[in-house]
Amino acid sequence: MEEQPWKNLKLSLERPYKDDKGEPIPVLLDIHPDGTHVYEPKEDPSKKLGQNLRRIFLERGLDFFDSGNRPNLQEESSTPLEKEDGAEGPEESQDISKPTMTPEELFQMRTEIMPQLYIALGEMSHAKELLSLLLASTNPSEPSPVPSLPPATLAATMVTKPAPIISVQAFDAQLNTGGKDEALRKAADLFKSAANSLESGRLRGEKYWLDALRIRRANWGLAPAPLPFGAPTGKGVDKTSKDFLISFGLEGSTAYFRRKAIGHMPTDPTTPDPLVFPHRQRTRLYISLNMVDAKGAQVESHNSIVASDDSSLEGSLAASQREIVEEEIFSTLIKEASSLPTASARVAERLIDIDAAQGMELRFELRDSDGIQESLQSNNSQVATTMCDLIYSLLCALLLGMHTHKKLQRIGHAGVAHVLPQGSSSYTLLQPIIDLLQYQVFC
Repeated sequence: MEEQPWKNLKLSLERPYKDDKGEPIPVLLDIHPDGTHVYEPKEDPSKKLGQNLRRIFLERGLDFFDSGNRPNLQEESSTPLEKEDGAEGPEESQDISKPTMTPEELFQMRTEIMPQLYIALGEMSHAKELLSLLLASTNPSEPSPVPSLPPATLAATMVTKPAPIISVQAFDAQLNTGGKDEALRKAADLFKSAANSLESGRLRGEKYWLDALRIRRANWGLAPAPLPFGAPTGKGVDKTSKDFLISFGLEGSTAYFRRKAIGHMPTDPTTPDPLVFPHRQRTRLYISLNMVDAKGAQVESHNSIVASDDSSLEGSLAASQREIVEEEIFSTLIKEASSLPTASARVAERLIDIDAAQGMELRFELRDSDGIQESLQSNNSQVATTMCDLIYSLLCALLLGMHTHKKLQRIGHAGVAHVLPQGSSSYTLLQPIIDLLQYQVFC
């Protein structure tokens, strides 16, 4: 089986000197960042020969050919080199060799040169001693010169900045003084603001505890406030409450109204009110009565509403308690208005309109306290206004009686023997008011 031709291909280990077109390949020296190739420059044979001849005279001297020490040129015949293809003929090469000195010639040269060198050494030493003696006798007090450093040696030099002129110095002093004065003023303001904040915090703390003692002395309910949202509740954590909650709801009220009847003392110094009520709606119960008097004229009157005083602790707590009690009364009236046996009623979200008797209309309404002015009694509606105030007072008393009735029922269910009032299976607020108005009309 014949071998493939590419297996017999032999590659030369030498660098290629010519490309495929037969042109010489230049030697690449460097590549610039912009991509430019730098090649080895081509040498001119005549120029190179001139440089070599010049070197001969520079290195061997101008009398190179006259000294009689010409090197012998020996011609050596070289055997022709046979190439692989056998196309080229034999070539002759000549080697230029220099004659070497024998040991005898070296010893003879040494014996000739050494005496002359010793003579020159003695002359130099004698001249040096004579020169040093002359210098020492002519300039005895002149200091020795400072040795000069070579040009390539680095030396340190002390440089002093010249002083500025007087006006520049004064301006710089004013700038420094002004900067220090401004810094001192800012530091003083900072300390003053810190002292003011500490003093205001101390006063707020004293006022907080004084208000708490004043509220407790007035028999308002104080309870520890729950921990703020996000406070740690793990084992070993301080769970002591730092604030108080004020409970001003009625004891027999439902849980819904007791949760709404909660306030607390403010910790924010920007709060103008002495107490904060988060669930306060600021509504008042407005009772109006439309009736016909003895002369046949239509008379309209309403209950007396006194403006609340929120500037003091007692006033704000009393006003908030009055509002929450009126809300509870109104919610109870809404539940009872739909089941009146002797009167018809129309119920809305904040309005209850009842036809209590012939020619008499009773209305209960929750109004915003901001829009209600303190009512003034007139001579024409004195009786009707008194009746409205009486209805308001009766509703408050009946609400307390309802709470007592429910409490006695709970005690009875718990197994405690207690005598309930006769005929008190169901306790209402609205029916006694309707009975009172109907009795007044009929009588």
